[in-house]
Amino acid sequence: MNKLIKYLTIIVFLSSALTVSAQSDEKAIRKGNRNYKGGNYEQAISNYRKALEIRPNNAKAQFNLGDVYYAKQSYDTAYTEFQKVLELSPDAKLKSDALFNMGNCLLAQDKFYDAFSIYKVSLKMNPENENALYNLEYCRAHLVKSEIWVVQPEHGRVEANEKMAYNGQRVTLTSQADEDYALSEYIVARADNMEVKVDVSGNSFIMPKFDVMVTAVFKPSHKIEIEKNIKHGTVRADRQKAVEGQQVALSGKGEDGYVVDKFIVYKTGSRSDTVTVNDTVFQMPNFDVTVTATFRTALKVSVDSVANGTIKVTDSLVKPGTNIGIIVKPDKGYQLDDLRVVSDKDATESAPVSDDNMFQMIDSDVTVKANFVEATNYFKVNADSTLKGGHVLLDQVEATRRETVKLNNVPEPGYQFKEYVIHQVGDTAVKVQPLGNFFTMPDFDVEVSAIFEKSEGENQQQQQQQDQQQDQQNQEQQQDQQQNQDQQQQQQNQQQQNQQMSKEDAQRMLDALENQEKKTMEKVNEQKVRQQPKKKSDKDW
Repeated sequence: MNKLIKYLTIIVFLSSALTVSAQSDEKAIRKGNRNYKGGNYEQAISNYRKALEIRPNNAKAQFNLGDVYYAKQSYDTAYTEFQKVLELSPDAKLKSDALFNMGNCLLAQDKFYDAFSIYKVSLKMNPENENALYNLEYCRAHLVKSEIWVVQPEHGRVEANEKMAYNGQRVTLTSQADEDYALSEYIVARADNMEVKVDVSGNSFIMPKFDVMVTAVFKPSHKIEIEKNIKHGTVRADRQKAVEGQQVALSGKGEDGYVVDKFIVYKTGSRSDTVTVNDTVFQMPNFDVTVTATFRTALKVSVDSVANGTIKVTDSLVKPGTNIGIIVKPDKGYQLDDLRVVSDKDATESAPVSDDNMFQMIDSDVTVKANFVEATNYFKVNADSTLKGGHVLLDQVEATRRETVKLNNVPEPGYQFKEYVIHQVGDTAVKVQPLGNFFTMPDFDVEVSAIFEKSEGENQQQQQQQDQQQDQQNQEQQQDQQQNQDQQQQQQNQQQQNQQMSKEDAQRMLDALENQEKKTMEKVNEQKVRQQPKKKSDKDW
């Protein structure tokens, strides 16, 4: 009987705790709603995030968080926040509303094709979502399908995955270089005016509202060989061939207990004629090269056991002089008190540790030691919501001094991440140096920003695939090569026929779009609604 009473007491306690938790996060949501209606967006964000800390699967708080960022015109961040709702809620109607808002985030940036695709998914979730249907037709009226003409260049072939595409649609390009040649660049320009260029990102581009001409430039390639019988490890290059001026990345893996000491690149057949290697990369010269490396015995970085937190290092097997980062994660309610790196040979010898938890490896195995104490102060971590080309994501909104904060970035299509920029809130001159996707929290509030740049250069994976295909072709017999040429000619003839068919299809599509636009506008006029997209789906929970 006593055991039964004990169990019942536990059940009542757990039920009470869950009720208090639910009340707490709902209270935070109500506060956030009042802040939102009053235009105090930053405080609304804080309250919605507080609700999510209390109950991480709270779809209401997540949805409203997206609404705030939409109101701030931080459309990329809003898109990401609405996207999280899809994982938190099984409610088809709520998912449809979240998808509708994701489409609106794209539509606000005139990304009609991407928005059109999202609205279609929203309608699949909830066919009665009239706002999604209206905006779908609004996007349809702004879509134009144009032709993609491919001009075959010298020394290789180019193909596009579409013969016609809507404005805003991403088109992927592929290429096949002739023997001893490699792709240098793709060229996309307006079909009736080659002076008007279209930006190419890696191996793709965003279709404009006009016909385009696609071609490429192939240049003589040079081989990249790996020296045989390298002692104590292996070396790899990210490609087998490259044209002059291309960047080549190297990597090495040591046998047990060994690490790369340095990479060496030299002209094939002339070891004294070396090429400059900047850490792990080099620029391809105008001749074949051979790559090798020297390996040395690794020094070990160990981590002592600690309480009230965890300590990790960015690398545990290194050579002297290597810069090592220490990742510090206190338990909740604790902060770092002391951090030391001590030699395993001589306890009186140590490596100095900077305030941002970095040290330079000494010529000895070392052990990292630390201790934590109760936290006395937390500092805020804010994400810049005004970025162009992408946005940053944070795994926490506050941290203690010298705590490691993890970062993540999400580039927009056509952009690539370049670097993080972290500074003191209110003083951009006071910088904080990131370490990859981490940074060490100083004793002041910070704002995390980032630089995104338009993607340039070729896709490395694509290039490796091309190189493998070229190597395979080199091994084929003359009869097979002739057969391939005949097949390519047939494909080219078929492509020309398809181009003509696509042109007729394009005209029919344009006529259909015009008719659809007229019907949509007639329906809009009949219903006496505004001839513009519906606003986002506000939720006042």
